Amino acid sequence: CHANDLNPISFQYLQKNAKLNKCFQGRLEMYNLDGREFIHNMNHKGLEIDHFIMNLPAMAPEFLDAFRGWNFKIKSYPDGSTLQQRPIVHLHCFGEKAKCSDEVARVETQVLRRCETALGCPGCLSSEEKREKNDVRIRVVRDVGPRKNMLCVSFILPVEVAKVKKIVLTKTNENGKRERGEENVPKSQKLKISILN
Repeated sequence: CHANDLNPISFQYLQKNAKLNKCFQGRLEMYNLDGREFIHNMNHKGLEIDHFIMNLPAMAPEFLDAFRGWNFKIKSYPDGSTLQQRPIVHLHCFGEKAKCSDEVARVETQVLRRCETALGCPGCLSSEEKREKNDVRIRVVRDVGPRKNMLCVSFILPVEVAKVKKIVLTKTNENGKRERGEENVPKSQKLKISILN
């Protein structure tokens, strides 16, 4: 398993909890990175990843842009067959509360289009065909207000993201200046992500 938290204090508790729960080196790898950097590192290392859990509901959908240009691994089997490994993403976000059952589809489509925009693949999750192909599921986690729910959107990472230009992360240098990349990522957008495999 791999776990990440940008907040240094949360990272200390992650380490402390791992020790208390006897999750030793080799069973749990812990990182103190920006969420986008973490996702890029997991793909760059070529790890076999089953699940990404993105649990910051206010901003998690916007961090899906880190999956652009994803390098899908091909798994080979003894019988000569192959399978493209596609991780499942579990994303927490806020969404409008449907007032009646007729509005559920509209609300779900709004949330999925927000995810598609960040992935850079319009239509990769919201169409009927893609919802089935990518095993898209949306559930209400909890009621957070009179007009808002916290939702969990789960889907198999669409193959279309491989063809989208990968974002280049920017970092602050020693002089406090941001180094430029193909796309600047706002400093305010930081995310905690966990990976289970």
